[in-house]
Amino acid sequence: MSQPKVAVILLTKWGRDSYRDLTRCFRSLSRVDYPKDSWEIVCVENPSEGGNSWSFIEAEWGPKAGTELPKLTTIKNDRDWGFSGANNIGLEAARKSGHDYVYLLNQDTEVDPLFLKRAVERTERDPKIGLVQSFLLLGRDRNLVNSVGNRFHFLGFGYCGGYLWTADRAAEFFETERKSGNVDLEIPTASGAGLLVRIAMTETTGLFDRDFFLYHEDIDLSFAARTAGWKVVIEPESVVYHHYQFSKSITKFFWMERNRLIVLLSYYRPATIALLFLPILVSELASLPLAILGGGWHREKLRAFRAMLKPSTWKWIGNRRKRIQSFRKIGDREFLRWAVPTIDFQEPGMGGFFMTNIANPLMSLSWRVLYFLIRW
Repeated sequence: MSQPKVAVILLTKWGRDSYRDLTRCFRSLSRVDYPKDSWEIVCVENPSEGGNSWSFIEAEWGPKAGTELPKLTTIKNDRDWGFSGANNIGLEAARKSGHDYVYLLNQDTEVDPLFLKRAVERTERDPKIGLVQSFLLLGRDRNLVNSVGNRFHFLGFGYCGGYLWTADRAAEFFETERKSGNVDLEIPTASGAGLLVRIAMTETTGLFDRDFFLYHEDIDLSFAARTAGWKVVIEPESVVYHHYQFSKSITKFFWMERNRLIVLLSYYRPATIALLFLPILVSELASLPLAILGGGWHREKLRAFRAMLKPSTWKWIGNRRKRIQSFRKIGDREFLRWAVPTIDFQEPGMGGFFMTNIANPLMSLSWRVLYFLIRW
């Protein structure tokens, strides 16, 4: 019996750690337990000033396609399309080849041999599942969690759920979720570092908005999936090890801030935006001095503010809202039941006294009242 066809989209971009990361990643892919005629690896290369990955991949791993590896395809972009645009290119290649799924994979990962099989089995059991995130553990310490499904704050912030938990604590969390009624292990949003996507779903929702470039595109995709009536779940038996470094994210703060606001303004109903206007404004004003004191990333934050003042940005938001409303099946109350009221910081000691003792309690109290008022 043939298995569903899957294209593993591996985004590549040459950098200081690329030789090490790609060698590690391909070695793990060579051990995958899935019929080689039912999956392929599609490497989508964004150009880099430091060189390219595809020449290394084709020389070192190309000869192993069909033996240790499945079919291997390299797509060489002539410009940097970012995470969102490059993945979209990989999706189109997979769609033309007749694949049923794409699996989005970062190059700084290693995969468990059963990662693909378990994720596909999960979707095949339930035709309403559109996205399956793998259970992400840290590559540097495989007993520690990278993500048990990502969280989103009602003001648009996103972060890894369960970050730095032990694997045992994560297992207890999954069991508690099932016993509490979340038998499908639905999650608020899925991480794009290790994610199975049903291609049939993307006929309605699309994959990523190319203009996001970096960050929040996986939140946007998760929102689109749930809005269109699909389930977003995690599969604990599909395991991927992510050599994640939070410090790398800070250098791209502009994309985080701008795209966070774009997501909010794209999905929330006008009444919800009006209700949340004051909390959003207070949050933005309060975070600016923190940005100045916290390492100088206020420049990126101000750059995001300037982007939000451009007419082209509001035209983009308007087009997105029109498209989203065309497939929307749930209201904001249902949509926002997955939101959290507090922000858990990614690294120990990052929150500080203000966030832990003032901001988070105030946001928690505010959200309790605001969510009660959202009846649409």
